[in-house]
Amino acid sequence: MRINRPTTAPELPSDPGDWRPQGYGRGLRRVRDAIVEPGWSGVRAFARVGAGGTQLVDEDGVDCTAEFAEVAAAIASAAQAGDMVLDGFLTVEATQVVAGKPLVEIAATTSRQVMTQLTLGGLAKPSVKPRRLDSDRPVAFVAIDLLRIDGTTLLDIPLLERKRLLEGALTPAELVRVTPYVRAPIRTFLETWRGMGFVELAYKDPNSRYLPGRRNNDWSIKPIPTK
Repeated sequence: MRINRPTTAPELPSDPGDWRPQGYGRGLRRVRDAIVEPGWSGVRAFARVGAGGTQLVDEDGVDCTAEFAEVAAAIASAAQAGDMVLDGFLTVEATQVVAGKPLVEIAATTSRQVMTQLTLGGLAKPSVKPRRLDSDRPVAFVAIDLLRIDGTTLLDIPLLERKRLLEGALTPAELVRVTPYVRAPIRTFLETWRGMGFVELAYKDPNSRYLPGRRNNDWSIKPIPTK
């Protein structure tokens, strides 16, 4: 007996309060000129900025605003719009040091100065990705995507355009960063990011849309090549 299965995917939730982070795919489709970012570890979270304040919600939908109250307050101060939904990571990597040397002292620039977001602090890669973060270590929110701003949903906007909007949506501060990204050739950045302690890279299709709560093969995580 033939089983009829739906041929179309279920509709995405229209209420931003029901959104969950988009999952990385099992293997990036063949993409030319992919966007490449350092692979952050920590707690994946949404930051929701609105009239009622700033809320942090983890990937399981658990409100963790109280747990990271200082970070939530910093996001509210950094926000350049009264209504935003940001995808990002709560991580210690953006506030740690490399071999005891503040990252601000390490020169690393590009034509677009994409490393500026990292030079506000330092980092050290933990050997295990934590589910929750050590409260004794400074935690920052690193934004990787902008999903909504001033009442406009951006899910169907190409990633590269969302990146451009994100750069103007936040004023970087000690506890609020925007992830840097580069495009080929990336060898120089591989050496820099590996030296900073990163072990993974995120590869993303610059034209990709955002699918809340779903796995998207237009995004992929891979280990940083050793050679």
